[in-house]
Amino acid sequence: MPDSSKVVSKFEGGGDGEKARDWTGNLKLGRPTVNERRETPCAKAAGAFACSECDSLFSSRDYLDKHHKTVHHKAEGRHQCRHCPYSSDRVDSVVAHERTHTGETPFVCSACGKAFAQQGHLARHRRVHSGERPHECTTCGQRLAHLADLRRHERTHTGERPHVCSECGKGFTQKSVLVRHVRTHSGAKVHACHLCGYRGGDSGSVRKHVIAVHSKEYPHACKHCGKGFVSPCELRAHMARKHAGGDQK
Repeated sequence: MPDSSKVVSKFEGGGDGEKARDWTGNLKLGRPTVNERRETPCAKAAGAFACSECDSLFSSRDYLDKHHKTVHHKAEGRHQCRHCPYSSDRVDSVVAHERTHTGETPFVCSACGKAFAQQGHLARHRRVHSGERPHECTTCGQRLAHLADLRRHERTHTGERPHVCSECGKGFTQKSVLVRHVRTHSGAKVHACHLCGYRGGDSGSVRKHVIAVHSKEYPHACKHCGKGFVSPCELRAHMARKHAGGDQK
């Protein structure tokens, strides 16, 4: 069964005045008078299927059916979110979900005061303080604190690059790196220096700018020659280039 989250993001039928955002961020076509799942004229024109409950658009009947069962099904005993159509047969799932609307973060780290919406997120965060690394790479033995970190690390062995740029086809191991890369195509520079008018495409470039131009305090120093660098990767490159053979110069 395909993923129910595959929603058609736009359609060709109708004028701009017909388009409005619903709670999912998908397009609405206007509510029908008959409360049933159907294929509307506008949806037909776009080759899409519309939900009668929230008017989200889907590319197939299967996607629509699964969406209706998981989001709108009102079976006896199901608990309903007070802010959106989400429902679950578990009340704790609905309580946790509603925090995405309210912003409530009741689980607080006793070590640093950082707060989280879910207890599981707090448990994972505590490993930052405890140093616990329960996830081990079967290839090299490196241990990591979080399963997501292990999955990303494993890609350094497999060469897998699942996050692909739609503009140039370049692949990346992490979605965040892809997001930064996409800005090289759009030219967007969303991060600003607080000391001058410099803007960069990511926070790392602004941090390097602040150190190089304003503070002149390089946090990563070479133990052999004392030269300072903005980032640890620049220091490693310097060590490999200048001191690979144990050269102390």
